[in-house]
Amino acid sequence: MREPYSLEAEHGLLGAMLQRPELIDTLSDDLSPESFYFAENAEVFRGILALRAAGKAVDMLTVADHIGMLDNGDRALGHCAALVNNTPSVASAGTYAGIVRERAVERALYDLSDRTLEIVRGSGDIQDKIASVQAAAMAIDSGTDGEEVVKAGDLMAEQLEVWQERHDRLMRGETLIGLSTGLADLDEKTGGLQPEQLIIVAGRPAMGKTTLAMGFVLDAVVRQKKSGLVISLEMSKGALMDRAVAATGKVPLNLIKNGSACESHGAELCAAAGKIQHASLFIADRAAASVGRIRSLARRHKMRYGLDILMIDYLQLMDGVGGNRTEEVSSISRGCKLLARELGIPVVLLSQLSRECEKRPNKRPVNSDLRESGAIEQDADVILFVYRDEVYHENSEFKGVAEIIIGKGRDIETGTVRAAFLGQYNRFENLSANWCPPVKSPAAAARPLSERYAKKEKF
Repeated sequence: MREPYSLEAEHGLLGAMLQRPELIDTLSDDLSPESFYFAENAEVFRGILALRAAGKAVDMLTVADHIGMLDNGDRALGHCAALVNNTPSVASAGTYAGIVRERAVERALYDLSDRTLEIVRGSGDIQDKIASVQAAAMAIDSGTDGEEVVKAGDLMAEQLEVWQERHDRLMRGETLIGLSTGLADLDEKTGGLQPEQLIIVAGRPAMGKTTLAMGFVLDAVVRQKKSGLVISLEMSKGALMDRAVAATGKVPLNLIKNGSACESHGAELCAAAGKIQHASLFIADRAAASVGRIRSLARRHKMRYGLDILMIDYLQLMDGVGGNRTEEVSSISRGCKLLARELGIPVVLLSQLSRECEKRPNKRPVNSDLRESGAIEQDADVILFVYRDEVYHENSEFKGVAEIIIGKGRDIETGTVRAAFLGQYNRFENLSANWCPPVKSPAAAARPLSERYAKKEKF
């Protein structure tokens, strides 16, 4: 087994920098003094960076003088002279830098093994331990990807390709950048569910927030042939499967639950079951979970099966860190946003609302109704509120119609879109193109709007 350091590579790299200072910025990319195993080499590298940052000349004399203030000047000069004289080839400096980086990562992995033993021997939940080890490993990996700060001009060529791709997609009639929600009006407003977005779906009980979010996932996995993961801290796998089949096949949920759907809707039930069976839909139910445990689960799932959308039901049932509940919720929302960025997928996080909206004459929710922390509003890229007037007004003229209120959206307009709510099937649908607010008449009031205007499409 080779040693986790290379004296020759460290000397060659530093010698090249002393001979060709114009290479310093390139060669030092993703390196730090800690990347050098030998202390005297780390000190020389630190001196090179300090002089370069100050705009001063860099050579064996100036570096020796700089670090000589910290140590014996003669010894420093001798060491720098040896570095210059013993450099095999300045042309191979990039290779030397790569070796130094690689050996530094190997040492970090050795340290990780010790850290892993500490985590394993410590107290705590096993899933939290796994998440801690994964986070430590990811920190090592993320440190090997190069500098994140780049010149805007250097990005232009790549961005031109992005613009061309968007134009080509538009010419093909594909107007969405992200995943479709399955609701045309909502897609038009939001542009779909974008990668790296944290989408909050919030509402008071019985409004249908779980139904709406599940609709996003089902449309993605059944119609768009994507891969989705649903993590529910409230409902069991069986209850989620009942809802998924009811929504997909338009089978009354109550008939599925009481067992009569097999007789009355056998064909629809079998067809929906087949679609769900062949879809890349994955479900996890947990009584409680932290962001760390969910991150561990989602990372592992993406590596094994791929992952295009993640739904978590719901925020207030998650375990957070902090001295009080506000701090805990803040840590949860921030963790979910970071998870969306890390996985490069939309994360749909459900949230409850406070009762404050029910004290107002107009009970439509606003951002301040999000429970327990303003950090939710800060971290979210999109906030969707679900409001159904019939929940508060038995004789509402909007029976069967839900309002999806966009309370916040980065780079999109806020506003309200309407959709048909088919509660018996546990799903939302598009209203027809000729939908208009109801007209007060006995004939119009005889049927719910969802039955009069909803399209009869299935997944």
